[in-house]
Amino acid sequence: MKALPPETLGFAAAAAAAALVLGLAPTALPFAVQVGLLAVAVVVLGLPHGALDAWIARRAGLFERPLGWIGFNLGYVALALAVVGAWWLFPITALVLFLMISAWHFAGDWQDALMPWQRMIAAAALLGMPAVFYQAEVASIFVVLSGPGAEVAAEGLRSVGLVALGALVPVLLMTAMKRQWTVLIELGMLVLLAVFAPPLVYFVIYFCLLHSPRHLRATIALAPAGERRSLIAQALVYTLATLVLAALVAALLLPSGDLSGIALKTLFIGLAALTVPHMLLMLWTERKQANVPA
Repeated sequence: MKALPPETLGFAAAAAAAALVLGLAPTALPFAVQVGLLAVAVVVLGLPHGALDAWIARRAGLFERPLGWIGFNLGYVALALAVVGAWWLFPITALVLFLMISAWHFAGDWQDALMPWQRMIAAAALLGMPAVFYQAEVASIFVVLSGPGAEVAAEGLRSVGLVALGALVPVLLMTAMKRQWTVLIELGMLVLLAVFAPPLVYFVIYFCLLHSPRHLRATIALAPAGERRSLIAQALVYTLATLVLAALVAALLLPSGDLSGIALKTLFIGLAALTVPHMLLMLWTERKQANVPA
């Protein structure tokens, strides 16, 4: 049996531990604690995976000179601010589009292991399962993010989750028949985690212990050995810059709600703002590698 990737082992261990603890003590983590855990985990383990986008863009030939680097970063920030503005003006539409973009992006976690239709089922289940097992919690989170009326998005996500969960069964059977143990363990532990962990804990463990480390490890593996230390420094600088921008957004939101709500809104809208330029860059590089005109 081929050795499991380190992120698979870490994710599976954390998911099993969380399922055990929360199965025995469902109220062990109050909502404010979950938001605090989300904030710390996203900052430490989540943000760095997108902090190497400038290096990826340069390596892919999107720019070469310092002026190109400046232009890339200005364009990246402009796209991120446009997402924040869209969320401000059309919060429910922005939330739904963010969920759709996230499904496409997270499906890439199994890019080399599953067929396209299997990846989309996995991603739909990944996003929809929390709404299946914790519908009220997901609805309340959506209301914090996008205001009254966002419960409709939670209902829609629950329907998607139910269908995807049923469609996931044959996908799991196929991976077992093909002995794709990495995929089987990851998807199986996602189901287990969705049943026992509230949505924020579920997202923290998946995003920060599976998705982000996988992307970061794959990116660093592309770099020459002598360049990897500078990549880590670059990731730190971009992460700190992102935190400064997030603090400014949070300051604008301070009069509008409680601290947990402000933190939750800042984190998820911030992730949405960063996901759009990140996703577009990934799409461009994939098309370039496939020799398809960008």
